[in-house]
Amino acid sequence: MDHAIVTGALDVPGGQISFEEGGQGRPIVLLHEGIADRRMWNREFSLLTRDHRVVRYDLRGYGNSTPATSDYSPVRDLVALLDHLDFMRPLIVGPSVGGKIALDLTLATPERVGALLLIAPGYSGMDYDHVPGGKATFERDERLSKAAADAWAAGKLEEATEHLRELWASSLTGSSLDLFRTMVRDNAAEIFEERSGRHETREGAPAATRLKEIRVPTRILVGDRDNPAMPHCANFLARGIAGAQVQLVPGADHLLNLSRPDAFDTALRGFIESLPAPRE
Repeated sequence: MDHAIVTGALDVPGGQISFEEGGQGRPIVLLHEGIADRRMWNREFSLLTRDHRVVRYDLRGYGNSTPATSDYSPVRDLVALLDHLDFMRPLIVGPSVGGKIALDLTLATPERVGALLLIAPGYSGMDYDHVPGGKATFERDERLSKAAADAWAAGKLEEATEHLRELWASSLTGSSLDLFRTMVRDNAAEIFEERSGRHETREGAPAATRLKEIRVPTRILVGDRDNPAMPHCANFLARGIAGAQVQLVPGADHLLNLSRPDAFDTALRGFIESLPAPRE
């Protein structure tokens, strides 16, 4: 059987989403963060397709996917991609905003999801009350996010990128830091202006109020050099999702797979080994 990597574009309402798929075995979906695109998984995609069937794709307006110009749902986009590729109950790896999409998908169509590996995940319905210290815990996030937005508005992309690096990518060095800067530059309109995000819709109540409905195996990773609010958000999710476990990764920032690839690989492998065999 040919296990070559296939690159494609799927028509979705109002646009296209670009994806890569390949390999054979347990199906895995790699979502990406809101400060990146599918290239954040360059290393892992190559490795994982040796033993698993893997897809990675660009969210609306990122990478090679077209920006949204009218109402759309990231969950419906992902369902369309799963249908197109005939992915049955995959393990979904969801970092940051990708975690938010993974959680919303699981709540909207629980039969479609096999397991969740969430990395410093966001979630719909996030509120200051969910973390110790409340709004003050997010002070650094809001200060640096505003500084980045102000720099972008003033036409200073490099300065804006450095504010994001300080907030989200403080552990990155070398080629990983170069990749981060490249992804921010290439996706700046989406990152700083929410070109597609302003059109995003969601079905149903937010995940924060429905966590007890999630019944799939769930593991949550978060770095100790991430935004200080992120470990608290991870713990909030773990308290609500039955059986969920949080693993704090030393030396990792928000782009955990890029800042601590060794720890990510170990965590992913251990989680996969803990799961029942995928259904045929």
